[in-house]
Amino acid sequence: MLRGATILATLSWFLMSCAHQAGSQDARLDDEWARTIAALTSTADSDSLTAAGLLAYLKHRQDSLSLLKRAAEQAPERADLTWVAIQACQRQPPCDPEPLEQHLHALDPTNGAAWLWALARAAQQHDDAGEQAALAAIARSARVDIYWTALVAKLTPPVARTGTMSWREATLAVTGVLAGEAIPAYKNLSDWCMGERLQKQEIVDQCRDIARALLHGDTFITEMTGVTIAQRVWPEGSSEWRAASAARRVYEYQIRSQADLDLTLVSEKAVRGYLALCAQNHSEQEVAAARLRAAGRSSTPLVE
Repeated sequence: MLRGATILATLSWFLMSCAHQAGSQDARLDDEWARTIAALTSTADSDSLTAAGLLAYLKHRQDSLSLLKRAAEQAPERADLTWVAIQACQRQPPCDPEPLEQHLHALDPTNGAAWLWALARAAQQHDDAGEQAALAAIARSARVDIYWTALVAKLTPPVARTGTMSWREATLAVTGVLAGEAIPAYKNLSDWCMGERLQKQEIVDQCRDIARALLHGDTFITEMTGVTIAQRVWPEGSSEWRAASAARRVYEYQIRSQADLDLTLVSEKAVRGYLALCAQNHSEQEVAAARLRAAGRSSTPLVE
């Protein structure tokens, strides 16, 4: 079930679905997936190539990387497609993601997302200077966006138009693969902003800036990572701590309140309506609020 298109719930659904398919060895489903990829590849526009590359990642990783890089090169002005290509490149050495990351910095200079992989690489290589540079860049960023709603809105229709899947199945396929492959690891940021390091005021200040950028991110998982860090680096009861606490309450309320709405995402009309909200709103959080308002419900919890 697509629980409000929240990333973690989508990933859980998708992994369970894949496990079932693998266990049943359903050749028909494998053939359906292969036909979808072939149809998307033959269309050859940048969105279709990206969708094909994402779907191919599960079983044909090298083909996936080639398709995603082709799509990014075909639409060099698209930050969202560059982001997806970075993710695939990072996970498939010897591909070098740094040129793609530099391109994303140029396309979207206030977005700290592309620095997350640089941070992960530096930490893995015990490169203190590289780690500090990445942390400083994220702290300077206005936000951390992974282009979630834009990608869902733009990549689902090409999959559905192949005719191999229903609109609901296409949405679940795209969001499932995006959830598994296009989400960065926030562990490095969380680990940096905790424990004994926070005895140093300069690190506290840096982590406050990092939390602020995450709190302005375009997905719930990004925002909630920011909440966690913010409540470590601001005194309990401070205005900043209370704001982070309020953000968590809104998140919990929206997830709980829209769960039943997902049962309506069955018909093509309903799914197209959901995709339209993704196209019209910058963030996953804004989509959740819009869905609740459309259903005649409050988008925020009642003040206690």
